Amino acid sequence: MTDSPSQPCPVWTGRLQCQGRRWLAVSGLAFLSACHGLLDVSDPTIVQDKDIANAAGANARRASVVANFSINIALSYPDIAVITDEQFQDIDAIPVPSYSNYLYDLDRRDSDALTRYAGTSGSDRHLAQLDETFAKSSIALTAMRAYGADSEKDEYLAQLFALRGFIILQMAEDMCPGFPINDVSPDNLPLYSGPYSYTAAVQYALAQLDSALVHGRDSTRFTHFARIVKGRALLDLGQYAVADTVVLPVPTSFTYKTEGAPTAGNIFCWGCNDYGYPTPVGNREGGNGIPFVSAQDPRLPTIFMGFGLTSPTDSVFDEGKYPDYTAPIVVASGTEARLIQAEAALHEPNPQKMIDILNALRTPAGLSTLSVPPTAAAQVDTLYTERAFWLYLTGRRLGGLRRLIKKYGRTPESVFPTGPLPLGDAYGTATAIPFTLAVQAKYNNKITQGCAEP
Repeated sequence: MTDSPSQPCPVWTGRLQCQGRRWLAVSGLAFLSACHGLLDVSDPTIVQDKDIANAAGANARRASVVANFSINIALSYPDIAVITDEQFQDIDAIPVPSYSNYLYDLDRRDSDALTRYAGTSGSDRHLAQLDETFAKSSIALTAMRAYGADSEKDEYLAQLFALRGFIILQMAEDMCPGFPINDVSPDNLPLYSGPYSYTAAVQYALAQLDSALVHGRDSTRFTHFARIVKGRALLDLGQYAVADTVVLPVPTSFTYKTEGAPTAGNIFCWGCNDYGYPTPVGNREGGNGIPFVSAQDPRLPTIFMGFGLTSPTDSVFDEGKYPDYTAPIVVASGTEARLIQAEAALHEPNPQKMIDILNALRTPAGLSTLSVPPTAAAQVDTLYTERAFWLYLTGRRLGGLRRLIKKYGRTPESVFPTGPLPLGDAYGTATAIPFTLAVQAKYNNKITQGCAEP
């Protein structure tokens, strides 16, 4: 079989390029076609399937997925920070060059701005980063099943399935419904999906996480990781008691961090050099935002960076959570497991139990203890404020705000920033990140409409 130039390339246009049916990757292990064709050459610089059809090759593919996941999660999280209240993207905030004005479009959340954000060609900004890692994981799963060493195969399959579940859940929580979850077949051909609803995507994530728990029965690291992500998914579906049971075995001290990409780090560290993203810490952004700066909470150290240009009397602060670009991001933690249990307790309903769980986290951090708020609405507010500080800049805030709307009956205007923007514009009403219809529909004839709902 030979390469077929007419074969359409998949949609993943973040860091992947496709030539005919041959995958090239700018970083990490290349996607290789089972049909060599042009790859059947003697060039020693080209890696062929037969060269990595062994345990070492399977593990190399897995390691490539882990590194790619770390890079792409770091690139996707700033979108979540600015579309919520964690950070704001004032392009005139301070005199630092900005090459990230698309974040300002996300921050605005109005239809015109989001149309500009999504664009009409090229990369599908947010979805492509997650989609790329998901596709790479499929190739790694095939290799690990076929060639993985018996002593580590189940453990690494568990890791790959847990990462897949995490990626799909992140898509569900971030993207407006109607997005695809494209994949790659075992012989490296594109598999295009139809549109996914929020619920269908969360259920798809749960299936991957269940596979992780089956394979990872002897690996506490990857089962703890999978349990936390599964508990998060179950909260999204309103299955609170089951979520509590799932995360119960996870110790509070547990963390799962990005790894395998030491030069990727994250892009939250605005003050690390002269080309940082001007994304100051939000402080009661749009009226509804959390007072991330003025609360002076030790969970979120802030760094004074100067004064705004449009409002010279306003102080501008950088976050101190990530001291440099190589600082890993906590992807899942025992702290999140306890927050999941606190939300489950709220629905027993047992608000005292919820507060006890929250205080058990606060006391070791030197924070004062909380009392049970007098109303149900105030109890929800307390829980989600605690979540906001504990999980700041870890990609959870957008899913949390959307859950407040879906499960607690809050209106978008009461949870997202609203009102005027610093430069005279106004916040819009969108509650999710759009996907780029033109990019998706170019190759996938099953995607004919954009966002199905806000």
